Amino acid sequence: MIGTHIYISQEIQESLIEAAALQQISVEELVSSILRETITEKFAKIPPSSEHQAKFAVNPLQEMQPYAYLADPNEPAISPDDWEINQNFEMNNL
Repeated sequence: MIGTHIYISQEIQESLIEAAALQQISVEELVSSILRETITEKFAKIPPSSEHQAKFAVNPLQEMQPYAYLADPNEPAISPDDWEINQNFEMNNL
């Protein structure tokens, strides 16, 4: 969240207080929702410039599918022989 100071006229302040009271929300909540909607509308109208697009590289993996692991889930990932060799190695190095 970004805190900021916004200067508005006394008339607008009173309008915001009345509107917040009618909606039974705080003035802060009302102003936040108004700003959120307004900012979204304003930025939606601005076409993205090539300058901003050039800052981000194109993702080369965008169109690719994830790798499918085709092993049988009931089979151990490490063979029993390799497991025993590893266990013996660890026991001998203690």
